[in-house]
Amino acid sequence: MRGNRVQIVQLNDRELMTSKTRHFGASFLIHETEPDEVVTPEDLGDEERMIMQAFQDFADREVAPHLEELEKGSGGVGMELFKKAAELGIFMAEVPEEFGGLDLNVLAVTGMCSIRAKLGSLGSLIFGHQGIGMLPLINFATEDQRERYLVPCMNGEMLSAFALTEPGTGSDAMNITTSAVLSDDGSHYVVNGGKQWITNAAWADIFILFVKVDGEHFSTLIMDRDSEGLSIGADERLLGQHGASINAMSIDNVKVPVENVLGEVGKGHKVAFCTLNVGRLKLATNSASGARKAVEVAAQYAAERIQFGRPIGDFGLIQRKLADMASRAYAAESVAYRTSGLVYHALEDTDGMGPPTLDDKLNTLTEFSAECAMAKVFTSEAYNGLADEALQVFGGYGFSEEYSPARMYRDSRITRIYEGTNEICRLYTQRAMLRRAWKGDLDFDSAIEALSEEAPNGGLEALQHADSNWGFEPIASGIRDLKKIYFYLVQAVSEGIEKDRMFDADNQQYMASLADVAIEIFGAESTYLRVAKHKLAGAPGSDLAEALARICFQRSVERIGSEANEILSALAEHGDLRSHLDHISKWLPLPAGLIETRAFVARSVLDIGGLPASMT
Repeated sequence: MRGNRVQIVQLNDRELMTSKTRHFGASFLIHETEPDEVVTPEDLGDEERMIMQAFQDFADREVAPHLEELEKGSGGVGMELFKKAAELGIFMAEVPEEFGGLDLNVLAVTGMCSIRAKLGSLGSLIFGHQGIGMLPLINFATEDQRERYLVPCMNGEMLSAFALTEPGTGSDAMNITTSAVLSDDGSHYVVNGGKQWITNAAWADIFILFVKVDGEHFSTLIMDRDSEGLSIGADERLLGQHGASINAMSIDNVKVPVENVLGEVGKGHKVAFCTLNVGRLKLATNSASGARKAVEVAAQYAAERIQFGRPIGDFGLIQRKLADMASRAYAAESVAYRTSGLVYHALEDTDGMGPPTLDDKLNTLTEFSAECAMAKVFTSEAYNGLADEALQVFGGYGFSEEYSPARMYRDSRITRIYEGTNEICRLYTQRAMLRRAWKGDLDFDSAIEALSEEAPNGGLEALQHADSNWGFEPIASGIRDLKKIYFYLVQAVSEGIEKDRMFDADNQQYMASLADVAIEIFGAESTYLRVAKHKLAGAPGSDLAEALARICFQRSVERIGSEANEILSALAEHGDLRSHLDHISKWLPLPAGLIETRAFVARSVLDIGGLPASMT
């Protein structure tokens, strides 16, 4: 450490992925990924762990004593902690060194985001500023704008808010109506309109404002808080995140100088999508940390709560609940770090050409935008589901605001909505993959053609065991079979729906079901590869991790089977449905008996008081 700030560290040259395989967007579906090609939490080095520890110490030492005050909406406490976060260097994290920042890589930032679960509603203030508030300045600001805005934001002297959403345009962001008209003398834009659901609006000093120049060109402006004609509404009354500032904004003939255009006029979509894709990447880790916290809270309570003369953790149904929770939390972490690893290595692969440029960042985030969306869906639904289960473990006490599951339940719900609703992310994921396939960037055709060449029940026998001895290694062949189901379903949808109608509103259910199959495959494979990587490295104590991977895989099998039934029963003629279902059954593993596996996982989780910091 240096003073109160995180020391700027030079990361070593170790390779987290030893394979030279070129990964590209959604390539996991058509190429078999080797264990040493993925990044996992266990791969983080001493430097990244030092940074994580510094931020976690901040959460434990500075934030934890004030969580109740923050929950009651104490803005004064929130802003005081905001200043302390700035002193620690949190807002310097992603700022390049030449601008005075720490220039942390994607993996270090991923680790930093793991503190979100410990911050309560302060997380909205800190990460709303550090993430979506500052990233547009980091990536698109001119030298003058960096001096006037980025440096003060980095030092905690200014607070930045991201102002995109409007009352009539939530998911339909490109159709905003806030207008900007250039003045006759060309010195400023006159802006009119309104924004809604803007995080940190009550406290922000500047706003990253999205407008339509001349009602047509989607653009971004930096608007100062003291601009005449700007008014901020009262704090919204929220279901969760009670200490957060979420407000509407009214913009009436506000004058914004032309030098405050961020990026280029008409190119505001680059600012928005670059920021939101990174936001989804970070939210995946935020949500994974929340899921881990839910397991910890539930396990500790189950070990202490006595009913019928025994801790409730001794009972089978609670054990099943704890085991399933632990598996989903472990899988969420695996997905979050794998996705960060894809972005990290793409940005690091500059062939000696120096640090990644803005175009490198934009291209990389576009390349892996489907994975970012999948990670957001997978982890946010794990977090929200596990918060619900933690509340259930507490029983009646869980419904009381005196216990942590109530706040966790409320706070987790928003993760399925912001950074793009999970419904929008599902549609985006499947559309992006199909468009890439139609362009020839993803060879779906060969994968589909290979299905007809395969011998019946090829390679499935190893998975056909419905007893508790069902092993870990067969998961690899099982995942290959699940990918075959995905391509079989893609073929069925493609044959049943005209290409130019594929993305119509009437066909969204097909797109969402296909996306869910892909997301479950990504989750199960990420979890399996995490365990396999460290088994290959000879890491000890992998029994728990293997058990978690088995539970995760079986859950994915069940979900994929359900979505396959949904698609085929809607598309197939009545007489052909049985034929289709029989066809995919050769790739769908039989159920595995997991009662003993869940009991083992539950006992381990109860003994540890949650998931261990390193699983292998």
